[in-house]
Amino acid sequence: MKEKQSQVNWEKFSKTIDQVLGQDFWDDMHHVIPKRGPAYDLYDAESHLVVIADLPGLASSEHLTLKQNGTNLILEGHVPTAYQASEQQTLHKERFQGHYKRTIRIPFHFTPDEVTSSYKNGLLEIRIQKNKDENTIPIQMPKVDE
Repeated sequence: MKEKQSQVNWEKFSKTIDQVLGQDFWDDMHHVIPKRGPAYDLYDAESHLVVIADLPGLASSEHLTLKQNGTNLILEGHVPTAYQASEQQTLHKERFQGHYKRTIRIPFHFTPDEVTSSYKNGLLEIRIQKNKDENTIPIQMPKVDE
């Protein structure tokens, strides 16, 4: 049975905050509440689940590790700094960079051999094959002497 997670309409929430507190609120908040890591979307297709994660600037697979732990998919790695500047030179900074670790709860059990991934144009696409709900388990029976 699928677990339905609560859905928050972040766009509506964002607009409400803008109306009440203004855009300056968001400009100031990114210093207080840093991003936890790359943003991702999760899609449920009929035969598989798709994860799309924003990871701009990766030049090598060495900057990224995918792990499976129970029903969790773990993205861990490092987004390199695109431009080196001192703190005094930086006027505004909100792009995510540096070390990250994101844990994505997958709503079903899976094994690493059911996962494929590809990286293109700054997006990591992960496909997780869904398990069948029912598997046949062979039964060992003792041989009867005739």
